Order: sequence, then C-alpha cells, then structure tokens
Amino acid sequence: MRYAKAVLTVLILLAAITALCAQPEKAEREKVVIGVIGPMALPEGQAEEKAVKLAVEEINAQGGILGHKVEVVVGDTKLDSNTATSEFRRLATVENADVIIGGFSSGVMTAMMETMAETKTLFLSDASSPAHAQKVEQNYEKYKYWFRVSQNNGSTFALDLADMVKFLRDSGYEVKKVYVIRDEHVWTDPVMEALKPLLEEMGVEIVKDVKIPRGYSEYEQLILEAENLNADLIMPILAISGTGDILVKQWATLKPDLLLAGHDLSAIDAELYEKTNGMANYEIFLADGGALVTAPPTEKCREFVEAYKAKYGHYPESHQAYGAYDAVYLYKMVVEMAAENGEKDPFDPDILVKYLVRFNASNPVQLTRTIAFYDNHDLMWGDEYVRNWISQWQDGKQYIIYPPSVANGELKLPPWIQK
Repeated sequence: MRYAKAVLTVLILLAAITALCAQPEKAEREKVVIGVIGPMALPEGQAEEKAVKLAVEEINAQGGILGHKVEVVVGDTKLDSNTATSEFRRLATVENADVIIGGFSSGVMTAMMETMAETKTLFLSDASSPAHAQKVEQNYEKYKYWFRVSQNNGSTFALDLADMVKFLRDSGYEVKKVYVIRDEHVWTDPVMEALKPLLEEMGVEIVKDVKIPRGYSEYEQLILEAENLNADLIMPILAISGTGDILVKQWATLKPDLLLAGHDLSAIDAELYEKTNGMANYEIFLADGGALVTAPPTEKCREFVEAYKAKYGHYPESHQAYGAYDAVYLYKMVVEMAAENGEKDPFDPDILVKYLVRFNASNPVQLTRTIAFYDNHDLMWGDEYVRNWISQWQDGKQYIIYPPSVANGELKLPPWIQK
C-alpha cells in the first residue's frame, strides 16, 4: 500500500512538472508602441504627430528600438480635458502605448496627468504651467512619469520678457509703459505674477492687462487703446487664443507708434510671413522651445528641419515639433541604456524614469536642443540649455536678436515708429 502511494505521488509530481513545462512561454515583445497626443486640428498637434512619425521612420530604418519595430498611435485631445483623458487612457490601455508624447494646453495637461498616474505611463510632454512640475515635487511617486520636453516652464517666459524690455532699452528704444494682451487661460497667470515685479524693478508700468478668449479677433480696438494710453509696446502673451496672426496684421495695418513685442505663439510658425502677406515684418517674439528654422541651435536640429520639409513639403508649423522629435529619441536612448545595464525589463516606465533623470545640468543630451531636467522633471532653462530666444521677423526671415551668444541678427524698428 505504501509502495502504491509512493508511486502515485511520483506520478502526480511528474504530471505537474509536465504540465508546467507544457505552459507556453511569456510572449516576446513584438513591437514598441509610441503614442502621440494633442489637438490634431491645430498646428501644435499636427506638428507633434508629424515629428513623431518622422523620428519613428528614421529609427525603424536603423533597426528599431532593441530590434523591435516602432509603431505610432495617435490621440486627439480636441483641447477638451474630458476628451483628452479618455484619449490618453485609450492610448495607454487599448493601444498599449509604451510612452505617450505631446499634450498642449496647460489645463488639458493637468487632467491628463491624473490618467498618466493611474496607468503609470511615461509621458514626455508639452505644456507650460508651473503647476505640472509642482505635482511632481509634491507627490513624486505618483507623478514621476511626467517630463516636460517641448518648452520651458511658463514662469521662465517672464524672465525672457523682462530681458526683451531690457534689450529694447539697451538698443535705444525706450520702454516705460506696456500694454499686455494675454490668453484668458491658466498658463498666463504665473507668467504675469512673475513678470510684474520684474517690470516694476525696471520702472516699467503695465498700463493695462487685457485677457482675451480663444478665437478673439477684435484687436483693433485694443491697439488704439494702447496707443491712447501712451504705451511704448503691446506685449502679447498668446498661445491658446490662436489668433496672433490677426493681431500682427491689424498692428501692421494701423501702424501705431509702438512696438509689438512679446510671446506670440503664431510668430514661431516659419510660414507666418507668407500667411500674413508680409505683415508679420518687425514683430518681436519669443522663440519657444529654443529653436528656429533659420537659427537651428544644433546640427541635429538643422538636419531635422530639412528632413521635415523634405517629407511634408514645409518646415515645422510650430515649435512642438522639436520637442516631439526629441522625445522619441530620448525614449530610445533610455531604453537602450536600461538594456545595456542589464535591467530585467528595459521598457518598464519605473526603470526609465531613473534613466531620464540622469540628463541633468552636468549631463545634458544634445538633440535638436540641449536637453536637461531639474529634479521636478521640468526642462532646464538657460542660454546653454533651452531658452525662449528673443527673435524678430525681418524681410521674410526669423532672426534671433538676443542674447548675443546665439544671435544671428540685429533689432530693426518699423519705419513708422517715431519714438
């Protein structure tokens, strides 16, 4: 009886071992999926999608990521928080995106960060509110998957705008009064909070601070009011409005005795001069994201803008293209770094965060711009990293006019300016 039981036990164990051996091995990864998300009816979202697809095409031609083919899936936020979170979730859970790139619009980004945290999806993002990096600071484990890649924290715009005023003064154009026109949107509030004391220190008065909604087009009345208030310049702080081109056309038509100089996202579009029939001439603007088609800061940037034009027939329609393109290559780099260091799963987002943070002030990476991150995963600001260069449209071309270390042009005042 004992012998029979022993035999039975051995048979059961052998059956169990055989069953285990018969189990199929864990399926090997077939591909790498990169999600890109943004407002796909707008230039910002379109540029992100095109840039990501261009980078992926290049990477696949070189053998993919760790030998895996890369596939792109796209989500449209429609600039709506509910739609954005739903699309982010779809990309993360249905399309199984390994990383999601893009965003645009600070309010939409804030909403998507919650879905990012829930799905634990690496998010190489675009949007400028300081609130995003603050989330990382306040709850690192929850929000650590977020990194700002496309442009600097919006509060740095205040530093650049203050430098713009100082530069104009140093160039002989006196600025004592400023008329601000800005988006009625969360992203402009921290810009103004930081800008006001900087201007006050220089003795510059903000004669009026006007908030406008998306789609606003009645700039003529504001331009005339600015002139009546003896403003020396109109300072736009515009992105979400989507109508900066209308502002510059009305300014050029009225020819007021004041400059148009500030943050106008539409001015970064390499096609703005043609779109405005040359009326964009003399507009002074910040080159968000630290790159211009006519002044690429790195060799990779120069190669990128030419490849973009060759593929799509035009240069990048917004600065989001640079960040989205860099994000794909950043992802490839950290995955390969993780694999080289023997990580069990080099695609694990928790692992990749640890490699991304290695790109800091002492160890930046040069892509289309020189990328480094602060501890809160904000994009590092500065002349040697990414900065919103002070630029101007002159005779159909965009020139950086400050700081001198990167400038390829000099300030030109409109011929109708009398001051």
